[in-house]
Amino acid sequence: MSSIGILIGFYGYLFPGNINLMVVDIYTTKDHKLLWLMLLLIVLFESIYCTASLYFLSTLQASPKLYKVIEIVCFIMVLSMGLWMFFERKKESVSSQKNTIYRGVFSMIIHPQQIPFWIIAGVFISPFLRFNMDIGKLLPFVAFNAIGTLLAMFFYMIFGNKLLSYFKLNIAQINKAMGGLYVLLALYQLPMLVK
Repeated sequence: MSSIGILIGFYGYLFPGNINLMVVDIYTTKDHKLLWLMLLLIVLFESIYCTASLYFLSTLQASPKLYKVIEIVCFIMVLSMGLWMFFERKKESVSSQKNTIYRGVFSMIIHPQQIPFWIIAGVFISPFLRFNMDIGKLLPFVAFNAIGTLLAMFFYMIFGNKLLSYFKLNIAQINKAMGGLYVLLALYQLPMLVK
């Protein structure tokens, strides 16, 4: 079941951001040494954030009341995000701006979205994977997540410009699809939440 980490790692980097754009920029310059260094750093910091967040989350399971509050907050966040994306009417224009290596590296190391992303993801996958503060059970998941992250980076290297154009032209449909998926995920989690 740890192989679900591949999907989560891929999804986490699917949508355009500083890190993806940095990889596309470096790939187009054909600087292979820098590219491999950046890929290594991306996987390293992704694994650190994933391990620390999920390990922290599993320690909170020792306090059932606090963990229940975190579950409820995560449920509300996923459901709210899903409904917001699904019912959004205004099509926002996405302005693509040239990314710099420095901004990509900064985003990789200081990534404020990583911890909440992994807390929320951890709440949703915890019933299936049961890490229970066992680092041995957590590491295979982290390794699979690293594979998913690398796949997303290679996906951007191969299809970067086409992918960015697709997101720009179809953002409303993508938001509706992802919003529907978030709502379904929240509804699937609801019976576990009310136990």
